[in-house]
Amino acid sequence: MEPTGNRVHYYHADTSALGGVLTRPVNAIIPLQASLSLSPSGGHATASAEGNDFPLRDIISFDRVHTQVSGSVSLKPNHGWTTVVTSVVEGLNVMNVVTADRVVAQVSTDHPLQGYDPRVTFLGTEFDGLKIAGSAIQVDLDLSICDQGNAAAYPKGPCISNKDFLSKAAAQYSRMNESSSLPPWATNKTVPDWIKQRYIWNNASVATKGSVLCSLVRGTTGQFRGTPFGHVLEVPDFGRIFLGELIVDCRSYQLNMMRLELGCLADGSISLANTKINGNTEP
Repeated sequence: MEPTGNRVHYYHADTSALGGVLTRPVNAIIPLQASLSLSPSGGHATASAEGNDFPLRDIISFDRVHTQVSGSVSLKPNHGWTTVVTSVVEGLNVMNVVTADRVVAQVSTDHPLQGYDPRVTFLGTEFDGLKIAGSAIQVDLDLSICDQGNAAAYPKGPCISNKDFLSKAAAQYSRMNESSSLPPWATNKTVPDWIKQRYIWNNASVATKGSVLCSLVRGTTGQFRGTPFGHVLEVPDFGRIFLGELIVDCRSYQLNMMRLELGCLADGSISLANTKINGNTEP
């Protein structure tokens, strides 16, 4: 908690590089790797883990993971409090189907000296060398999805209330539900029911829940054995791959760079390069 004038900022940032649950071929909790939480008073911390020590290497392996959280008063004139959270997975391999040289989630917020709503940036976030069953996949990221107009000025309200942000999120849902957007090589020629049931956009429900699930990923290019639905890749005999999932509510941003819903070769759920960031200023 660092006071500036008569105001105090309470920092908040959490991260982990890897975690989840398996039910088959083994029933096991995937131990959290390089988990960190930032002190409400700010500061700096790092954590890392080497893949050689990971107990489930036959199912999921990595070379190295590392995370970082930091919070401090900005040195820039007329700026307030800056928070940064980073999660990196290097040399990823999930059952020889999903591989990546590097997966990075990085989120930074800049809270104002007066007011409450921060600027947010995802600069540094990336997928490097992502492959599905050996096929190279290029990921189109929209790192400006939460921008609210003038980058030099602080937002006048929370991102979840911004019309441009809501329009971008709604457009993602619409594209995912359009069979005309499927590539000609796709394994699935129609939009499956689970997409239609899960990705339903309703402005009233956004107001009721107080949060929006969207993605930093506009789409992908590169042919693989399966079907892309926006940021979701469905792979037969493996499961579903969710890229760049972003959950935005009134005060926080949660970015999960890769989430796997496994079903066939293995069953379970795995999340990689996970971050959450917010912070509160009083009064």
